Amino acid sequence: MFEPRKLHPISAVINFVKTLKDAALPLVIVFVLNGNMFRGDIEWIPLLIWIAVLLLVLSSGIIRWLRFTYRMEEGELRIEYGLIFRKKRYIPIDRIQSLDFSEGIFHRPLNLVKVSVETAGSTGSQSAEAELTAIKREEASELESLIFQEKNQRQTDIEPEDESVDLKKGGREKVYGMNMREIILMALTSGGAGVVISGVGVFFSQIMDVLPLGTIYDEILDWIQIGALIVAFTVLVVLLIAYGISIFLSILRYANFSVFLEADDLIITRGWLEKKQMTIPLNRIQGLRIEENLIRQPLGYATVTLISAGGSIQKDTDHQLRLLPMIRKKEIEKVLQPILSDYHIVRSFNKPPGRSKYRYMIRHSWFAFLAAIPISIFFFPYGLLSILGGILFAGLGWIAYHDAGWRIKDNQLTLRTRNIIKQTYVMKKHRIQAASVAQTLFQRNADLGSVRVTLKSGVGGSVAHCYYLEKVDTDQVLSWYKPPKQIESR
Repeated sequence: MFEPRKLHPISAVINFVKTLKDAALPLVIVFVLNGNMFRGDIEWIPLLIWIAVLLLVLSSGIIRWLRFTYRMEEGELRIEYGLIFRKKRYIPIDRIQSLDFSEGIFHRPLNLVKVSVETAGSTGSQSAEAELTAIKREEASELESLIFQEKNQRQTDIEPEDESVDLKKGGREKVYGMNMREIILMALTSGGAGVVISGVGVFFSQIMDVLPLGTIYDEILDWIQIGALIVAFTVLVVLLIAYGISIFLSILRYANFSVFLEADDLIITRGWLEKKQMTIPLNRIQGLRIEENLIRQPLGYATVTLISAGGSIQKDTDHQLRLLPMIRKKEIEKVLQPILSDYHIVRSFNKPPGRSKYRYMIRHSWFAFLAAIPISIFFFPYGLLSILGGILFAGLGWIAYHDAGWRIKDNQLTLRTRNIIKQTYVMKKHRIQAASVAQTLFQRNADLGSVRVTLKSGVGGSVAHCYYLEKVDTDQVLSWYKPPKQIESR
């Protein structure tokens, strides 16, 4: 549909920098350990070899750019590359699920984008099906438009009479966005606060050890205590710095976060230094996962993640996409309505029976209590404090019992569980890959069972659990999922 085109020349530089980043550690070792550089005692032969290797890498990047072409022809995206061995990759338009755009520090000043081509069958590869390292934004938009027109034309050929279909196509509607205040609050409550709080606890425990309470320590003991205080203070500073960096990186990652609805695709844009645009076809969405950590739950906030089929091993996490990184829980259904109108947020759940409570507590705390035995013996008497950890995890199990639940509504199953983070899975019957019930010997004697449901996601699957339900409830879930028996007519 157009003549073969080349990538922007900056792609040679990008490939060189990428290779240089992978070789950074060996280069540092060569420069630092190769003789005494401060005295001029350098072994030049290994150094010259490395310089030659770098020049070879740079020249290979230039040759790769010169020999790389792409075009649209006969309903395929055709890519050709390689110097000695000429390689050709033809991707049928029907297999292309989405084009993901991203802009790094090399792209934005030149109005360029990197295009990653995702297909329905790319789950077995180590990267995207194809990647255009750097092309003009106008060319990327033209390529996206051509692919869309080709797929739309084929769909029209199949259903020529249905003129009412896809009347909404052509416009891009913004359905959700986050302002900077919400992004900062999300970064502050992302879980790093727990690390800082634990660091503060260590810091103050060391202060209490150092405070003189009427006892005069000798000089050596004072030095040991002060040294411990310095170590604790250093650890606290490091934790605070790490927490600040995590907040800063979260702000960079989610700045300008917006969700758009365009035809049958969701488009998510985010990023400050590196701007990313991800396209998720609505027909690839397998389910929703709503997450509430221990910090956000009391504040009434949650995270909504899309569980999407397809993707590669390396990009598996990209296909469990955060649709709503942080939102008030009561607003989730309102925001999802124009996007996924057939998904319903359940308010009330069927709960596990009362006799499951202690099983939840044991499940969450047995390892902590088991670990407390050797700790208490070898570090007696202070090791006895480790028992508090077991009690803490038992309390988490008690919370998990109260949070667990399930609900069937028409063709939708909702399962809620908690390990540390409370997770609510919202799943449609036709999207579920497998459903099973597990019973241990003890559960069988108590007439209990655990439900396991798998959704397709990336290479493997996304699994939802609900533990220690009544056997009647687990049977109901399985009978809901099983297709009705077909009666053979004679």
